[in-house]
Amino acid sequence: MNRSFLKLFVAFAVMLAFTFVSVSGFAAEKKWFVIKDVKGVCKVIQAKEKTAKSIAGPFDKKDDAEKSKNDLCPKKDKKEKAPDKKI
Repeated sequence: MNRSFLKLFVAFAVMLAFTFVSVSGFAAEKKWFVIKDVKGVCKVIQAKEKTAKSIAGPFDKKDDAEKSKNDLCPKKDKKEKAPDKKI
């Protein structure tokens, strides 16, 4: 009976260790940030921590970061073409 208890205990300990490692791996997941480069272009990147170029974040989901990017850096309308000059 002692051996079966020992086997059950070892199996439970291994299962518990595996669960702990799995949960820890998800907790250290990279987050999403909105950054702006030197040319003024906004991008969504995945990083472990905030960078110097970050303007928003961290976000858990990429969709949330994309929404924030659209709010913070709206696309500029193309400039209207200048009327043709007649010579």
